[in-house]
Amino acid sequence: MSKPWDDVGKPCVLLVDDEEEILIALGDLLEDSCTLLTVTDPCKALVLLKDHKEISVIISDQRMPGMTGDQFLRQARALSDARAILLTGYADLDAVVAALNHGHIVAYVHKPWEGDHVRSLVYEAHRTWQAQRALRTEQALLRGLMESLPFGLVFSDSAGRCIRSNRACSSLEESEHYTPALRPIIARMREAVRREGQAEELLEVGTDEGQTVWHEVARIALNWPDGAERAEAWQVSMDRDVTNRVLMEARLNQGERLEALGRLAAGVAHDFNNLLTILSSCLDMMDGEASPDDTVKAIQQKWLGQAHETIGRGQSLTRRLVQFARAGKSERAVRPLDITAFLKERASLFRQSFHGATPAIRFVLDLPAEPLPPVLTCPEQCEMALLNLCVNARDAMPQGGIVTLSARRIAYALPAVSADCETEYALLLAVRDEGSGMSEEVQRHIFEPFFTTKEAGKGTGLGLAGIYSFVLAHHGDVQVATAPGEGTEMQLLLPLLKA
Repeated sequence: MSKPWDDVGKPCVLLVDDEEEILIALGDLLEDSCTLLTVTDPCKALVLLKDHKEISVIISDQRMPGMTGDQFLRQARALSDARAILLTGYADLDAVVAALNHGHIVAYVHKPWEGDHVRSLVYEAHRTWQAQRALRTEQALLRGLMESLPFGLVFSDSAGRCIRSNRACSSLEESEHYTPALRPIIARMREAVRREGQAEELLEVGTDEGQTVWHEVARIALNWPDGAERAEAWQVSMDRDVTNRVLMEARLNQGERLEALGRLAAGVAHDFNNLLTILSSCLDMMDGEASPDDTVKAIQQKWLGQAHETIGRGQSLTRRLVQFARAGKSERAVRPLDITAFLKERASLFRQSFHGATPAIRFVLDLPAEPLPPVLTCPEQCEMALLNLCVNARDAMPQGGIVTLSARRIAYALPAVSADCETEYALLLAVRDEGSGMSEEVQRHIFEPFFTTKEAGKGTGLGLAGIYSFVLAHHGDVQVATAPGEGTEMQLLLPLLKA
């Protein structure tokens, strides 16, 4: 044999000839290296092709009663992608030329044949069949991927001519794939990639409807530095609408600012109310020491009355400050929540918090096969707590990795919120990252208000403090599993209702 077969696997070959002797001879030649299907009737061979998609090579005689070999192979090509070899006599050259011109065959063999030559043709035909199938698979995967991506993907050359994209556009100019507001920025980024190999920007764009949307655009050079020169490299541009993520982060930041303001307001209100209480006591004492002079006494009573009235307004103001500080906590309804459905519905929201992370961060939602019992919580506060944990996990992994949000029913005794709650089991909500972890010193302070390990302007230090307050208000518990270099798992334990 002139070619090894180990690198291509065992071909499935269909042999078609009306003479049994020919089929036997071909079988003896190929049976050690091929899986063989033999048939004397070309019509029956067409039926076999429908049922056996694994056939990679067809060897057919030209002269057969009822249907010639080139006619059979023409019909076979509509049913199968197998490569065809035609067996002919020297008088059949016209049929061979016609079959070659119409693409029905890849080779032909004269009778009598030379064994090694036939085996070599089968090997090459099978290898080509494998390569074409692999190519079609790759093309289908690439096409499916591009069409299903949730963001715009545009391949272009260094001059800005579109090579391929997943956006409907009749123009070859890359700029036509973007809104007019983005085109100058895209051109600038293209030049930056020509110089540096990559570029990334978060862009704020106004729509025709007067709304504001945010686009995260990243560009890289495809074949640099190992291929063409950087300035001549093909480029790929990825344009993702991250409006939801930006708004979500703004909502988180706003929530942190409001929480900080609420804590400040509560503290100021408490101290101010203490001062008012002292002033009120002093005024009461002065009222008992009124002057015996009626005129002076009337004046004293007038001013004392106005002072008491002012103190009353101050106390009313402190009550409003306290109400503001408590807004969004005690007034939010705690109710039974289908936590399984809740987490599945919010998974896309949590996943949004990792979009745009470089390197990429993968979000995994890990739920048990059976639905969990209802949990007693405030859905809004639960969502914000988990969202805060996801953002913290993202910030803890500058090198990328996996963030896992899991939910389990575990044996854990919590104070009974009501007679409907389980006393021996609790819901464990855990957010685990693969980040740098925390030292014991940091762990001692993470739930303190305003404590943060982030650089200035990156965090207020109220996220974990707020989560701790939320869990305690729900008669739950918070646990932390972490160590330097081993990631962190934040565990929230909440009361479950009896099934």
